[in-house]
Amino acid sequence: MPEFRKKLTSLEIETGILSWSADYDAQLRAVIPATLVFDLIYDGQEFANLSVEWEKRNLFIGQPLSMAAAASEIVLIGARDKGAQVHCQIFAPQEKMVIRKRLSHQEHNGRYLKWFAREDELYARLFASRDSFIVEISGKRFKGRIPDFERRKLMIGELLRGFSPGDDLLIHWHHAKGESVLVIEREDLPGRPLPDGSTPLRALVARLLSRPLGEFNDGEVKGLIVLLEENKKLWERIANFQEENRRLKEQVNMLESLFEQFTSNSFFYSKKEFESWVAEHSSLFEKGMRVIHRNYTVNMPGGRKRRIDLLCQDRKGVLVAIQALFSPDSAQISEALELIDHLRANIEAFGSELTEGQFKAAGIRGMVIANYEKTDLVEQCLQKQVKLCLVKTGCLIDLLE
Repeated sequence: MPEFRKKLTSLEIETGILSWSADYDAQLRAVIPATLVFDLIYDGQEFANLSVEWEKRNLFIGQPLSMAAAASEIVLIGARDKGAQVHCQIFAPQEKMVIRKRLSHQEHNGRYLKWFAREDELYARLFASRDSFIVEISGKRFKGRIPDFERRKLMIGELLRGFSPGDDLLIHWHHAKGESVLVIEREDLPGRPLPDGSTPLRALVARLLSRPLGEFNDGEVKGLIVLLEENKKLWERIANFQEENRRLKEQVNMLESLFEQFTSNSFFYSKKEFESWVAEHSSLFEKGMRVIHRNYTVNMPGGRKRRIDLLCQDRKGVLVAIQALFSPDSAQISEALELIDHLRANIEAFGSELTEGQFKAAGIRGMVIANYEKTDLVEQCLQKQVKLCLVKTGCLIDLLE
């Protein structure tokens, strides 16, 4: 699709008129249809019957330009087909960009933010030249991870649970003391009353009360009393519905809590049983996984010995160290991640030892498989880029990576 790009000047923003030099005439003619008037789509809104003053090299766009931030870039995308619509996008400078998105249930449960293909350029601009940054949510900060542009996913972590599905979020940069801080916050929209069944009735009553009392006859006064009584009944019904809805929500939350407690550990009764199940079903966690060793002993610094529960090889030939944690405590989590860090740092020596000096290992991945979800386990695995698999009842598996 042909497109035209340019950085907006302060005059263009002030007047709402896009201008260009003669060098860009051919580029504009490839974008704008060869008709007297055309329609322009900006942010889902249609601006109809626009025309171009080719001699003056001016295009009046109006509101989209006048609301743009200084030094923003405008992109016009279109086709020369008769009647085709021109699409307009305006990108603010990175430090002034604000992305609005609604948090979905899937994002909330997976602790990540995701975008669509049409938003690739928007997120690429937001994270351009960002090798490292800090994420801030509700005043708490942690080290951010570069987005996975192939999956269109930005991993956040447990703090994302501070929001609720359906919340409107604002994502923007905040620069302070030389740090690049990505702030994610809830957008608090000004409250406005939601329409209900009594809204038309209240409007009618308001119009009647605006008349002087002397203009009412007996029939109108009686009718007004009836309307007020009906309005009172409607409000009582609304209050009863709201109370019933509150009780139902409490019951649903209680049932979810009971179900979680019942299913979390009902399938496995011991660590040995859990480890055996993991070894027999390694392909469930990643397709093509092949077990090489079970309980492989590794010499740690200081003469300590640790064992790799499952040493595997993925379908690309990369080694995978799997630690199976059964109802883990903080010490078990730290030991498992310490072992994975040690293997990553000493992969050449470990690969030589594993193959008795015949081959060299280029890398090793870490994976933790647990039967119980804990906040510190999730956070540490995300921070250390270790794949986490949560097993519930032997058939439900959540993958976090």
